[in-house]
Parts: sequence; structure tokens; C-alpha cells
Amino acid sequence: MKAKYKALIILWFAALLWLPMSASGAVAADMAALVNTAGMQRMLSQRIAKDYLFLGGQIRAGKATRQMKGSVALMVNNHDVLKKSVTDAKVQELLDEIDPLLEKMVKISKAPYVKSGGATMLELSETLLELNQAVVMELEGKQAEKTVAAVNIAGRQRMLSQRISKFYAAHQAGFQSDATMAQMTRAVEEFESAHASLENNSLNSEKINRELKGVENLWKTIRHYFTDNSDVGYPVTIFVTTDDIMKRMNAITLMYVKAHWASKSN
Repeated sequence: MKAKYKALIILWFAALLWLPMSASGAVAADMAALVNTAGMQRMLSQRIAKDYLFLGGQIRAGKATRQMKGSVALMVNNHDVLKKSVTDAKVQELLDEIDPLLEKMVKISKAPYVKSGGATMLELSETLLELNQAVVMELEGKQAEKTVAAVNIAGRQRMLSQRISKFYAAHQAGFQSDATMAQMTRAVEEFESAHASLENNSLNSEKINRELKGVENLWKTIRHYFTDNSDVGYPVTIFVTTDDIMKRMNAITLMYVKAHWASKSN
């Protein structure tokens, strides 16, 4: 029953993120799908830490708990998919390094919130982000198609939306330091720079452009919370809006994956 429940969580969360579940089967052999899966791991590392910190502050505690459980289940599932699908020795080494860190993150997520756990989550999320980014770069480097690069950039925007929210939650939870604020500022700058590059991508369809405009409109409603250096907090607004941005960026990422498949079939 426990295994069945876990499978239902993964299916529900994958559906929520509009993930192609075939990525865990034959389609995972496609490089664009693998880049998408590895890119999703970057986002999940940030989202799990963000949810844990919001949970600690009792901000949308019920939703944060459900999201964290779903994110953990999906991250473990994706990690297994990558380990089974990728034969490259360098990538396998990176995935082996991730094993104990992911296990530790899972363990903390299952225990009640404590501030020391928040500090460890922040540290783990940074290391897991770095390692999963290295996996993405290794996979992307296997081929030169610009569609795969677009998958990486759009997928990274999913991560940055959660990374920005994570640092905001960390600040609200009492992890207030110049380093945390500097990292949030850098993530904001990277998000805006990448968004501009995607707006000018030659692969964009009318639907992609429409989704990007939706992301821009959402971003405009919360940007000043990260740049005004105000102590006034609007954590619920940040929680909801950055999740909406992540979901839209996920949809855009999958459009680029489909564009890659279409280019391969022509």
C-alpha cells in the first residue's frame, strides 16, 4: 500500500507539472527529454528547500507540505530514471555523488521543521543544484542542436523561480545575511537576462511567445519585493506567484522539447 501511495504522489505531481510521464520509458533515451529531466532536478532541489522553509514559517503549511512530499517523490523518481537511462561515465559519477545528498534531503523533509534543518536544507539545495547543473551541461554538450539549449535555458527558469522564492523564504525564516541577499539578487538578474534571451529565440512559436508574456506579467507583480530591500513581507503572494511562474516555464520547456522532436523528424 505504501508503494502504491508513493506512485500516486508521483503521478499526481507529474501531472501538476505537465511532465510527459513517458520520460521514464523509451522517450527518456531522447537527449532533449533527458536534459529536461535533469533540468527538473535543479528546480526540485530549490523547491524542496523553499517548501521546507515556508513550512517552518507556517506559510501555506498544508500546501507547502503536499508540494514538498510530491517534489521529493518526483526528484527520487527522476534520479532513478537518469541513472538507468544515461550510460556516460562522467554523468554516472555525478549521479553517484548526488545519491547520499538526496538521501539526506529526503530524511530531513520527513521530519518536523527545526531551524537547524532549514540551514542544512539550504546547504543541500546549493550542492544538489551545482551537481545537477553539471549533469545538464554534460548532457547538453553531447549535441549541438539549439533546441536542446533552449530546453536548458527555459528549464533553468523553472529553477530560478523557486531559487528566488527559496532565498525570500530563508530571509523570512531568520536566515538573514548579506550572502543570502546577494544570491537572491543574482538569481533575479539571471532570471531577467534569460527571459530576455528566450523572448528573442528564433524557435519561438506564437504559443511560446504568449506563455512568455504571461510569465513577464506575473514577474512584474512581484519583482519589487526582491529589489526594494524592504523588511515588509508578502510570503503568500511570493509562494503562489513564483509557483505560477514555474508552471508556465515548465509548459514552455516542454514546448521546446517538442520542437526538438519535430526537428529530428524533419
